[in-house]
Amino acid sequence: MRQNKILMKLLALGTAFTLSGCSAGGSVDMLLTPPKLSEEQSAVYDALVKSVGNDIRLQYPRSGDFRSAFLFANIDDEPDNEAIVFYEKNGETKDGANVRVNVIDRRDGKWTSVYDHSGMGTEIDRIFFSEIGNSSRTRIIIGYTLLSGEKSVKVYSYSDGMLIPEYTDIYSTMFISDLERDNRNELVLIRPNNHLKKASVGLVSVNDDGKIVETSNVALSDSTTDFVNIASGYVGSGTPAIFIDGLSNGKLSTEIIYSVNGQLRNPLYLGESAMIEQTLRQTGYPCTDIDLDGIIEIPILTLFPGYSETTPGIKLYSAEWMVLDNYNITKKYSSYYNVSDGYCFILPSRWDGGVVTAKPDNVTGEIVFYKYHIDLDNSTTELMRIAVASDEETDALLDEGYILVKSNNNTNYLVKCPAISNEPLILTGTEISNSFFILAK
Repeated sequence: MRQNKILMKLLALGTAFTLSGCSAGGSVDMLLTPPKLSEEQSAVYDALVKSVGNDIRLQYPRSGDFRSAFLFANIDDEPDNEAIVFYEKNGETKDGANVRVNVIDRRDGKWTSVYDHSGMGTEIDRIFFSEIGNSSRTRIIIGYTLLSGEKSVKVYSYSDGMLIPEYTDIYSTMFISDLERDNRNELVLIRPNNHLKKASVGLVSVNDDGKIVETSNVALSDSTTDFVNIASGYVGSGTPAIFIDGLSNGKLSTEIIYSVNGQLRNPLYLGESAMIEQTLRQTGYPCTDIDLDGIIEIPILTLFPGYSETTPGIKLYSAEWMVLDNYNITKKYSSYYNVSDGYCFILPSRWDGGVVTAKPDNVTGEIVFYKYHIDLDNSTTELMRIAVASDEETDALLDEGYILVKSNNNTNYLVKCPAISNEPLILTGTEISNSFFILAK
């Protein structure tokens, strides 16, 4: 089985992993069987039908943590939850919008529709329930997909039995975060370039008058054409930040957004600053918290010693993990980063600095690390090899002297080191285990 995968693995090693999408004729709703309703959902659905009729179709949020057409949350001052239901009336469209939001509450022990609201667009993108800023009131934050394909967010409060719109804006992606580090949530909107304004990040909170407003805004690179990955983590020791991977001229770049005294900052994109160019890399290598310490790192690819861009055949790259440190992009680790096989091996400090290179084993498809000497041909002292195997293949490798390092479902990661007692670059089992990370899926 391993031999059958060798060619595919070798072809993938030197090629950037690109993001792609898929489409099919017909809607998702036609392809999926609607989930069976629970007893409580059935009672809520009956209340909805009693109020608006049965010629309706439920709408399911397409992304985010809430994917049900029936959501239960306490959105008022009463102790019990209300039900929020998304639906559309068959054949009814008004100004390109057909999504409706119905609030259903318990009255005398029975679910009863109390308010029906005409939303926006043709689909629900995502929804949040959250307090915003210093307000203790729970807001309902709904992202709609418009007929044009753009996304629009509406922030509502629920008062006196009514949904009250308080804020509306266009966005590409959005989430809730505490960028101010004050134990209060803000709504973060990442906006695309359009005919009205440039790409930007907006921080939405409650002002001194209790109104939902944009309290800060910062521009993003105007060369970015699409946002392909958003990560939340930290810069340095304890500064919350948003890491935005954007596509620009076929390359990936990263911008880092954080807040200082209530104002957003984008230190990699300051006028004529070229710092954002230091993050340019192949697509398919998103920023991530590779070592699980909360700080987000940016992978920049460089060739292992002995390779050049003109080297024939497969070329292996080291991923240099970069961080923002005191307004500079600095290297934190070097590694071998295998996106297709789902792991990252961080090179221990005594392997860094050009003393080790890597080559693929053309027979097994494994990655083999060698002590670097003059060039690739003369680098023949093997230090370690990494094998990726299924459960069925693992026993045979263990019999050959491999050691199981990590496992992820039916995928096992094993290493084998030669028994060379006088080679100082041979790693210990603890070094290997501490340097091996499985990529989050």
